[in-house]
Amino acid sequence: MYKSWADREVFGLLKKKTSKVPNSGQHLMDITPPPPVSLEELEKNLKTVEFLGDRAYIEKDARVIGLAEALKFGVHRNRNYLLQKEVVYLAALDLTLTRQNFAPILSGSGSHTIDRTKVTDGINTLVNTGTLATSGDLGLSMLTRTGARLAADLSSDFVRFVTGGLDSGNSRVAFTLSQPLLRGAGYLAASEALTQGERGVLYNIRTFTQQRKSFAVEVATQYYRTIQSRESSKNAYLAYMAFNNIVEQQKSLVENGQGNPSSLGQLLQAQINFQRSWVNAIRNYEQAVDDLKITLGLPVTERIVLDYKDLDDLQILTPPGTLDDALQTALTTRLDLWNNKDRVEDASRRVLIAKQETLPTLNAVVSSRVLDDPNRNDFQLQTGNRGATISLNTDLNLNQKPERNSLRAALVAEQRARRELELAEEQVRNAVRTGWRDLEVARKQYEFAVRGMEISMRRIQVETAFAEEGRNTPRDLIEAQRDMNTTRDLMVSTRINHNLVRLQLWRDMGVLFIEKDGSWVDVLKKEKPKGE
Repeated sequence: MYKSWADREVFGLLKKKTSKVPNSGQHLMDITPPPPVSLEELEKNLKTVEFLGDRAYIEKDARVIGLAEALKFGVHRNRNYLLQKEVVYLAALDLTLTRQNFAPILSGSGSHTIDRTKVTDGINTLVNTGTLATSGDLGLSMLTRTGARLAADLSSDFVRFVTGGLDSGNSRVAFTLSQPLLRGAGYLAASEALTQGERGVLYNIRTFTQQRKSFAVEVATQYYRTIQSRESSKNAYLAYMAFNNIVEQQKSLVENGQGNPSSLGQLLQAQINFQRSWVNAIRNYEQAVDDLKITLGLPVTERIVLDYKDLDDLQILTPPGTLDDALQTALTTRLDLWNNKDRVEDASRRVLIAKQETLPTLNAVVSSRVLDDPNRNDFQLQTGNRGATISLNTDLNLNQKPERNSLRAALVAEQRARRELELAEEQVRNAVRTGWRDLEVARKQYEFAVRGMEISMRRIQVETAFAEEGRNTPRDLIEAQRDMNTTRDLMVSTRINHNLVRLQLWRDMGVLFIEKDGSWVDVLKKEKPKGE
């Protein structure tokens, strides 16, 4: 009952608030705990790969998770993500209580007391009395946004003598209106708690919406880094196997008396190092998969394999527009900047309130009451038996030091809020400029990797031919194979880096829009939506 009552009010409130925040909605605020994990609807991986060696079984019959599924699991199961949703919910829940203070509030109380008294002299009962006392009170109070407080009270007391005697009782209805005229008067001061509560919920929604963008980028980053770890395992295996062929060739030459045993020893030592790198790469891949499971809210014992076709979909794209366009877009759309700007308004508003608090207290109080008939012992109000009171309560507030300190503190807070806004804007500019540079560098790094791959392939062919003719040293072969392995890794990592940097740039510009399932789209239509 209470759960549905609270949810109905909170979600109604959030529905109105989220309409003011781009890329947010009531459906994003559901805090219902997720059901137990089920991967049955996902495709099974039926094959194994040779480059995982004796650990290849970890991918056998594992469930295939693509980027879209990873994002969906993340937004429904990631523990920190769910915590942020609960923070928004609780902020809205607190606001419902603040709003109630400006609505009629009913109160009621009552008591029943039975008292018996018996006095004897040992033989005779001298006094034997019994009374039943009943009292009840029903009240209503309401605080208005001008600072006025209206209170109504209905009370009744009744005493009945059980063992004889006259019953007695009295009842009354009273109304009181209190209105501040100086200190605490007006909408600004009286409604500050409500104003800040309303804005606080809006701040939480904006913060959560911005965090959703960052979370989607984090999941995508971890997803592609896991793919990169798997590719590193593959490349380490290819390097190890290619070097094995070189070692076998050198063994044959030594056995035929054409090779150098010392050179063969160096190659055998390097062979162990290549194998060690391969084993470590497999271990790093398995660790990356387990870390990703935790991020997605999946048990680490679940067997999953990523959809490595997502790697093929990555493209090297140039962002449209100019850096100045990107900076202007970020300063306009970043939700955290909206919060900083509104906090400056909050600080300025508190300065005005602090100034008003320096005024004397002057409250006008009007009260009216209707009593019952004193000659009757039942509940019977008499309109003729009434009274009214008008009064002015004042406090000259001669000790001004607390108010002085509050006002000065409010002024300091206001200038601090302006500095924080300036800093936030500069940090946004810095992030966008950095992302813009990083994107250009990432594109060049990918181009360098492509050229490096071409060079490494030719170098391997040349060094292998020279080795067969005895025209090079083991170090030349070792370095050529090591550089080939490094270049293979760079071909993957630079391609992934470019796409992740681009995604981070869209986030920093504020144009990364997140769907309900966690997939993203951006407002720059030249980009293809990802995760769909």
